[in-house]
Amino acid sequence: MAVMMSNPLMMAILLLACCAAAVVEAQTTAPAPAPSVDPNEGNATSIGWYKAHGWLLWMAFGVFFPVGILLSRYGQYRLKWWFEMHIALQVLGVITSTIGVAIAFKKFDALNNEMTHTKLGVAIMVLVWIQVLLSVIRPKRGQVSRVPWYFVHWLFGTASVLLAWFNIFKGLDLYVTSWTVGTQKDLYVLFSLNVAILAFAYLFLDRFNHLMNQSKERNVVHPNGQYPLGTAGKPMKDQHEEKLEGKYNSEVNGNNYV
Repeated sequence: MAVMMSNPLMMAILLLACCAAAVVEAQTTAPAPAPSVDPNEGNATSIGWYKAHGWLLWMAFGVFFPVGILLSRYGQYRLKWWFEMHIALQVLGVITSTIGVAIAFKKFDALNNEMTHTKLGVAIMVLVWIQVLLSVIRPKRGQVSRVPWYFVHWLFGTASVLLAWFNIFKGLDLYVTSWTVGTQKDLYVLFSLNVAILAFAYLFLDRFNHLMNQSKERNVVHPNGQYPLGTAGKPMKDQHEEKLEGKYNSEVNGNNYV
């Protein structure tokens, strides 16, 4: 022992040998690593399904449904085919949102998921499919049941879109938390811009007629700001409606357009 203490080289070799033995022992006795919270995390295929799920729901509730709502509210006085366009956009929204939710159930086991994002997503899709049912049982204009039907149709449609906007942000939280590679947080800015454009379009179209009537005298503008008044005090039809008088107006009434 005295020889070893007096020989620094021997001491260094002995120390290295002890360290190596400790490392080997630690590797052989260390417990197996705990499984990842998300078994799909880091899987390129899983990331692709998450992207597909997100973009489908984004298109449904960020484009198809809200643009269809704007067409229904503001296009019926200016566009001949507003109703057909409204229906087409709503059908696209139902198809894309249903596919997006189906991906969540199939690939992410959403039925056994307790997250708020999942629960809210299921509730939103229930509202969407109630809207489909309401479109089938729509009462004719003039019937007493038309009033509660219209209220429920408006309420569920508006609620589904607003809740979906919130839930898309929740989904982006999950997406960025799981996969932080790249510039995925830019999606927050992109979707915020999407919502801001839709909100501006709604506010602008709501005041568009009032804005255009600013150049007219007050006594020739209808009190609700929607139509200029004629000499007899009745709302005048705009140029587009004059072109559509007759056949189109009869088609609108015959088809019970909203």
